[in-house]
Amino acid sequence: MIDVVKDSSRDEIEDKIILAGRIGGQVRREGVARICEGTTYLEVMDYCERRIVELGGGIAWAQMAVNDIAAHYCPEQDDVGVFKVGDLVKIDIGVHIDGYIADNAMTVEVGSVTGVRQELIKTSQNALRAAIKLVRPGVQLWELGEAQTSETEKAGFQIVRNLAGHSIEQYRVHAGISIPTYNSKEKTQLVEGMQIAIEPFITNGVGLIKEGNNPSIFMVANKRMPRSPYARKILEQVAPQNGLPFTTRWLTRTLGKGPALLGLRELLREGIVRAYPPLPEVKGGLVAQFEHSMIVKDKTLVYTRHEDDTW
Repeated sequence: MIDVVKDSSRDEIEDKIILAGRIGGQVRREGVARICEGTTYLEVMDYCERRIVELGGGIAWAQMAVNDIAAHYCPEQDDVGVFKVGDLVKIDIGVHIDGYIADNAMTVEVGSVTGVRQELIKTSQNALRAAIKLVRPGVQLWELGEAQTSETEKAGFQIVRNLAGHSIEQYRVHAGISIPTYNSKEKTQLVEGMQIAIEPFITNGVGLIKEGNNPSIFMVANKRMPRSPYARKILEQVAPQNGLPFTTRWLTRTLGKGPALLGLRELLREGIVRAYPPLPEVKGGLVAQFEHSMIVKDKTLVYTRHEDDTW
């Protein structure tokens, strides 16, 4: 069933969605502004999480990915990674107000933006812009995918076909409808009031990702009670997320590294928690991503668009 913003509470809900988007866009912009040679991954991600809260939002997630990793990377407490000149960095920020989510992302190069990295960034922007122009009630999903692929192929790159945009509902990041990045022939139509996120991933690789190793992003998959006190403490700590993602360093900073990892292992083994590992491009191609969230209307509301965004 498609969740839409209902008339009876539309104004109140839409206000929360718009506020989440305003915070998300600002934090995304502030986060990428802190990326420079020698800055640590941890510093930027901690800053983004802190700013979400300072601006009045709830942390849905603050994630990043570098070079051939398309998505789903969060630094752990002892991560020593630093940004280097030439790195292609994706920042993906999720903010919620009472569970109403804003999902947005952008890509920057560390240092001067030149060559293939500049073209990947430009192409991802163009693909997102082309899809957004089509968003209105009655449009079929394949049309959004076709628009993204057309811009990508025109530039000589590949769109990542096994990643997609998605519908959004309260406390649900991926709410059941995928927004394809290519002409999937999917004839499902957009409906007035739907929340969706469109996110073309563009690569100079072959256009496919795979699951990597060492996940640091997790979501509660079911609410069974585990046996060990460590696992139960983790569930207590992440309960306020109400099903939204959490990351390893939140747990190691409160419970200690040993207890946190032991508890996580039990939760994963019992199927109570699901891991979301990093997603590398299968041939090591560079990946750029841009993303906005929107409410489908005759004049669609792109609620994560910052004043400095041109896409």
